[in-house]
Amino acid sequence: MKSELLITKDLTIEQVFENYPSKAQKLAQIMTNAGLHCVGCQASTFETLEQGMQGHGMKQEEINNLVYELNKVLNEKESTEDVKFTDFAAEKCKNFRKEDNHGFRVGLNKGSCGWTYDFKFKETKEDNEVEFKDKGIKVFIEKEHVDKFKGMVIDYVDGLQNAGFKVLNPNVKGTCGCGSSVTL
Repeated sequence: MKSELLITKDLTIEQVFENYPSKAQKLAQIMTNAGLHCVGCQASTFETLEQGMQGHGMKQEEINNLVYELNKVLNEKESTEDVKFTDFAAEKCKNFRKEDNHGFRVGLNKGSCGWTYDFKFKETKEDNEVEFKDKGIKVFIEKEHVDKFKGMVIDYVDGLQNAGFKVLNPNVKGTCGCGSSVTL
């Protein structure tokens, strides 16, 4: 029995985010990884997934693969566990830190259109922080933000245009047009 597709090639990019706000950040990352870089531009309000992909020179098979990957995300069970690293992000984190005992602080900065993530390496946690561990890495988070990070996965993207830590956070309710701020 074939399951019904919740996301189709005929939905606009904006409709995808409006229909699935808790998965918007992860869906946006999949679209961007597939070469659909108009996720945060004005075209996302009127352009369908298919039109956007075709506009970027993608073939029908690539469009079908994108739709499949987006629907796969909708069927994933959301984690309620602590912060986790992908294997690649953990490897990068270990390479970047100055000392083996340094932890990775994940913070939030309030901006004009939402929250942005702030990453830094530090030796010890502060009194207002809690500590988690994953894959041999200490993670420090301010106590007031712990609920905003439950189930969060930290990945590392290494591309021609961008490289850096990327957050997949199931608690995100929306993203701003610039693509760098989130609503939590």
